[in-house]
Amino acid sequence: MRRIGGMVLFGVFFYAALLVAAHAGTAPAPADVPDDLCIGCHGDKSLSKTVGGKSVSLFADQVALKKSVHGGLTCTACHAGITEVPHAAKLPPVQCNACHDASAFQQSIHGRENGPQLACWNCHGSHAVKPAAQLGTAPCAACHADTIRQYQDSVHGRAAANGIQEAARCADCHGPAHQMLPQDDPKARTNRMNMAATCARCHADRALIERRKIPIPTAYQLYEKSVHGRAVAAGRPGATCNTCHGSHSIQRANDPRSTVYREKIPATCGACHGAETTAYLGSIHGQAMKQGATDAPVCTDCHGEHSISAVRNPNSPVSVGRVSKTCATCHDVEGITEKYGIPGGRVESYQDSFHGLAARGGSMVAANCASCHGFHDVRPSSDSKSMVNKANLPATCGQCHPGAGANFAAGPVHVSVTEAASPLLYWIRHFYLLMIVGTIGGMGLHNGLDFFRKARREYKRRGGVEAAAGHEDFELADSEAPRFFLRMTRSERIQHMLLAVGFIILVYTGFALKFPESWPFAWFVALEKGYALRGWIHRGAAVVMVLACVWHLAYLPTRRGRRFIWDMIPRYEDAKEAVQNVAFLAGLRADPPRFGRFSYVEKAEYWALIWGSAVMIATGCLLWFENWTLRFVPKWTLDLATMVHYYEAWLASLAILVWHWYTVIFNPDVYPMNWAWITGQIPEEQLRHEHPREYEELLQQQPTQATDEPEA
Repeated sequence: MRRIGGMVLFGVFFYAALLVAAHAGTAPAPADVPDDLCIGCHGDKSLSKTVGGKSVSLFADQVALKKSVHGGLTCTACHAGITEVPHAAKLPPVQCNACHDASAFQQSIHGRENGPQLACWNCHGSHAVKPAAQLGTAPCAACHADTIRQYQDSVHGRAAANGIQEAARCADCHGPAHQMLPQDDPKARTNRMNMAATCARCHADRALIERRKIPIPTAYQLYEKSVHGRAVAAGRPGATCNTCHGSHSIQRANDPRSTVYREKIPATCGACHGAETTAYLGSIHGQAMKQGATDAPVCTDCHGEHSISAVRNPNSPVSVGRVSKTCATCHDVEGITEKYGIPGGRVESYQDSFHGLAARGGSMVAANCASCHGFHDVRPSSDSKSMVNKANLPATCGQCHPGAGANFAAGPVHVSVTEAASPLLYWIRHFYLLMIVGTIGGMGLHNGLDFFRKARREYKRRGGVEAAAGHEDFELADSEAPRFFLRMTRSERIQHMLLAVGFIILVYTGFALKFPESWPFAWFVALEKGYALRGWIHRGAAVVMVLACVWHLAYLPTRRGRRFIWDMIPRYEDAKEAVQNVAFLAGLRADPPRFGRFSYVEKAEYWALIWGSAVMIATGCLLWFENWTLRFVPKWTLDLATMVHYYEAWLASLAILVWHWYTVIFNPDVYPMNWAWITGQIPEEQLRHEHPREYEELLQQQPTQATDEPEA
């Protein structure tokens, strides 16, 4: 019935139009066609026509038109070609570009000839045209329904729905509506080359970040410097923001649906790094993660998030020099090790090992955690596929130590110096600690008494008080010409010089290995960013010291050498003189003992030097030629050699500093130095004071002149 009524109404208006036309004698101009006349037909909601087998409505909502942005226009302003009513069945298409510049739209993905070629009304509508700000995502949803649903459920879509005007919308990422370009267009905002900059329009806006409390304020800046950002900027394959975060369905990182949710990160990274992800998922870390261990590391824990750097970059957390520190962020945390039953002390034991010390100093070739345990495929030592399984250790160690055999696996890799884990090392360490404290403490006490007595003597002498007993005649009268006696031949002085130079360099370069971060050694370690220089200097000094020892052994069979060793043999008198001298220094005895050529001070020092040199050379050779060593002895032997070498170095260094240097440098009687090691001569009064028995023997041999023995 409604259709019949419409047809009647249409007939009435059509008849009226004919009367008007007949009365006027001609059809009116388009501008003169009143809208009411158009609405007479197009106001019928049922009016339609069939186009391509599809019914198309011809209804024009006059109310909606008047409320639209085109409300002031007449029908014929857009619908050209109407010269009479009724008009032709087929009219020219509406030309929006008659008023609007459509040149940009024609170049867009929607306007190109090889694109979808949407008409203006596909997005804006026909009569109820609204301002673009009021359209929202409705126009896009007509063609991209699934995408819009994803967007509306995303962090951006939910923010927009909550009225946050700064929330990203379609045009913010894809560009202005009329200028949208396909992703493969280099100018498109969503082109992979421009994607980061597109996201940065919001995520690098400091004011917006602070206002909206975006959690990672420097994400864009970090990405730019990353291996991915650099690769994309250079035109190479690399991840962009949407590669990891997704495009339209971006969720917060703590949302299980997010592609960067902790448990989904391996799959996200695996889209590009498949082999690495497969290895990770089979590792102890991957298995723990799948079992729900929230502390199990995923890709970003080791590589970082936005600031991922190449392994060869020294600042990368997985670079050769830093990977062990990265592992320590979990394996050196007491809460994590206790929670998961991970053996403690692994990081500390590594850092104290040669590998760890070298790495701490910047060595690029020293073994780190990944060198032995692997990178992504880290497995427990009980796993037959593990690189640190006992059956696989020779091959693992053989990467750096050619010919590594079963001895490399004989003993713990991470040495824990406890009574339960390594009883031998435990007791050796305690022995040396007691030895160092007792020996150096005794030396310090002995020399402290000596210094105090001599300082007291000088105080009395310079204050005009009578000289202390036993030291009245130490200085020559001004009228007397000083005489000198031979103390060290040229051969002895060269031996001493080689030994001194080699020893000092060995001490410095050795402790530079142990304490690379401390200020006395940091500058030296930094010279080469590693241990090539330090190691070769240390070994070179060792060779010099060995040559000095060999020279000394060759010197001993000579006439002077035989006399030297005879005079150096410890005797009962030495112990007696030591007691007497301590009593004298303590003020319990009036006169000091009368020493011969070598006192107990020099004899103790010489034999300690012989013992220390033998120990240091033996252990040093074991450590220097470790590949050869481990072919014949178990690994614990090398661990023992390392410990003995270290503590013997401390003992020797402190003994030289406290005992020898006091005697020849800081002793008030010789300060600033005993020049005999350079000149080979000792003044008569010093000889008479320090070695009275030798002085008397020399006077008996040549009472009128200084000893002038030919140098050997």
